[in-house]
Amino acid sequence: MTLPTPPWEDDDPAWPVREEVVAWETPFCETGYDVVERPDGTEGEYYWLASADAAAVIALTEADELVLVEQYRPRYRQRSLGLPGGFVEDGEDPAAAAARELREETGYVAEDLSHLETHTLSPWTRYVRHVFVADGLDRAERDLDDGEFVDVETVPADEAIDRLREREGPANGMTLTALLLAREEGVL
Repeated sequence: MTLPTPPWEDDDPAWPVREEVVAWETPFCETGYDVVERPDGTEGEYYWLASADAAAVIALTEADELVLVEQYRPRYRQRSLGLPGGFVEDGEDPAAAAARELREETGYVAEDLSHLETHTLSPWTRYVRHVFVADGLDRAERDLDDGEFVDVETVPADEAIDRLREREGPANGMTLTALLLAREEGVL
């Protein structure tokens, strides 16, 4: 499977990058800015946040229920409902990451994974999210990472988007985007 190249890996001759500055680094992400020459000859600083790519899984049971995970998100200071998923490890194939995250977080193993979409999350971020659809689910043992406290639930596939949107606070945009794409493609 050939996945699309992230847009920040290609240069646009009309907007040349004159300098790339990493301002802050952690083990999980880095932030910085590019000094870019605009088409009128002026320069501007364009800030970004970069991290590892991520993979998410739309997993449907034989009963046509969507497997979701709920967990407390300290950055949001609230619980969040979303798709199983996580970071793609260095050198890991995104489909392998999706399969690994599905098993680790939910205890489900997919017989088959098909790529649905790869998308960026916002113009500020430099990472992509690969969305896969899992078929032929079997049960296995969960294997949560240290610090993960994840509850698993299933909801009827035709109610998943409403369920996500009716929760208190803003909907989980990464999951909402994936579910809307799945509905558009006839998966949901």
